[in-house]
Amino acid sequence: MSNELAPDGPELQPDGMGFDEEAGSEEASHLLPPIRELPQDREFLPGAFYAIQTADGTPADPPQQLGELLGQGLFQSLTDVHIFGRNTDAEPWIEVGPMTPEPVQVLVAQELLPASLEPLAQDDLEMFEMVAGRVAKTLKRDKQAPKEDAGKAAGRSADLAGKKGSLTDAFGLALAGSYKLGDVTDCCLSLGMKRDGGRFAWYGGRTSGDAIFHVSADGAELAAGASGNTGRIVLSFTVAAVNQPRKVLERMFAASYYFKKRLGGDVQMQDGSTPPDSVARGEHPNLENAIKKIEQAGLRPGHVVTRRLT
Repeated sequence: MSNELAPDGPELQPDGMGFDEEAGSEEASHLLPPIRELPQDREFLPGAFYAIQTADGTPADPPQQLGELLGQGLFQSLTDVHIFGRNTDAEPWIEVGPMTPEPVQVLVAQELLPASLEPLAQDDLEMFEMVAGRVAKTLKRDKQAPKEDAGKAAGRSADLAGKKGSLTDAFGLALAGSYKLGDVTDCCLSLGMKRDGGRFAWYGGRTSGDAIFHVSADGAELAAGASGNTGRIVLSFTVAAVNQPRKVLERMFAASYYFKKRLGGDVQMQDGSTPPDSVARGEHPNLENAIKKIEQAGLRPGHVVTRRLT
């Protein structure tokens, strides 16, 4: 397997978001380093997929890349189908791409809740079995019988669709004081945040994808040229929508203390309570409860299927 997801690898560095550049009065983006992707972020999630495994293969030495074996066009056409690989039963299934060397074991998986948010019918999943068969045939392997009946998987798809809107729990911090909107804007820009309507968003150095957390001002919009004051700055994120929510809280906590250092005021939980010391480590009982709720649904924060339920 490729070591592209090695947990001890370097953290990604920010690269421009492609927006019109707007700078703050100082450079403080180093206080919010990007959150490094971990192998766990790409592990197979049984609750989100209907999956079919191929028979074990014997990769060439050195192994060829999957893009060479399966064709780049196949990977480009996979919108709601994912391929996972591992070399032994003791390893987790990790999503693979065209640059990944051929693994010993291959798992082909269909998202049970597509972007349309419509549940899949049994016929849809039986058609997916043809895709899995194509992958197996191209790799010169036998397609194993699915461990789950397509009808049962269709029922799980319907259950997932019924959870739409149930994983919307947000988690946040706030600063209470008296703040000029122009000063709040300058802090956001100095931290490397980008405008998102009447608020600011932190994208973690990514060039695409959704925002990780937002900063807003009570009773006002942080629009370009906005003047006036606010008594409260709110930093928040939707727990189900982000990978590694504890890391997100760490970054959000660092941002809140940057605001405090420059603008004063008191850092609070979003409900006005005093943050426990554990918040600096990305831990809080309410956050743990939100994560537990997601995991009890058979999902994982930040997963593509989980995000569709927010």
